[in-house]
Amino acid sequence: MRRIAATVAAGFIASAAIASPAQAQANYFELLKVVNGNVATADCNVLGTALRTTGFVNDSTTRSELVTSLNKAVGEDASLRLVAAGTINAAGDRALECGVVKPDPVTPITQAIDFASQMSSQAGLPQLRDLLPAIAR
Repeated sequence: MRRIAATVAAGFIASAAIASPAQAQANYFELLKVVNGNVATADCNVLGTALRTTGFVNDSTTRSELVTSLNKAVGEDASLRLVAAGTINAAGDRALECGVVKPDPVTPITQAIDFASQMSSQAGLPQLRDLLPAIAR
């Protein structure tokens, strides 16, 4: 989680450096929002700039590729990956909502994972799609 926060912070700092003072202050507040786990409501322009600046996304990156890259940035510690899974998936969802990344291709496996995630979410359990990238190597 610290690695993700540091990487995102570097992106925000870089984007703030080229922005106006008022925009830099807004970017700072967006950075605080992301670091505090509120990535689901982060400003789309700031999130896109941060992810592009840090090299996590390009024009052809899909949501699952972004999630995989963020999980790699967390490292190999399984407990840390599980703790960060919700935030990483929220970042992937927000990036998709903002048009920063492309949607994943629909396959029977992704449909099954989405269905299982929906069912577990309704039961108050962690979503399968949040846990799979965290435990896969």
